[in-house]
Amino acid sequence: MGEIYSFRAFQSKKEKKKAQDPRTTVAIYQSVVYYVHLYSDERNKHPLENLTTNIELAPIFKNDRDPFMEAFAALIQHWELPPNTHQELPRGRELSHFPTLGDLCIYIEKKVKEL
Repeated sequence: MGEIYSFRAFQSKKEKKKAQDPRTTVAIYQSVVYYVHLYSDERNKHPLENLTTNIELAPIFKNDRDPFMEAFAALIQHWELPPNTHQELPRGRELSHFPTLGDLCIYIEKKVKEL
């Protein structure tokens, strides 16, 4: 007789493995750098290669909430996170909630692992 496989259990194991994969952390960092670079106006001042986890986000976005929220929404869509993820952020103080690029990476990584 053949064995019966639960494809949902298999998919669940695969997704857990994906979330725990160390390459996921690197992919999150790369995506955050990409979208921050894409939506910021300071492309000449902060080339893509110079965006590290220690760099502050407020100067990159010139303390403007709108381009930051566009980058944040693009990250939410990229990682297929629930669309209401931004609602838990303090309205108007998003840049103070994520002072550095690393803080944004950690937040996205936490949300990806919760999936």
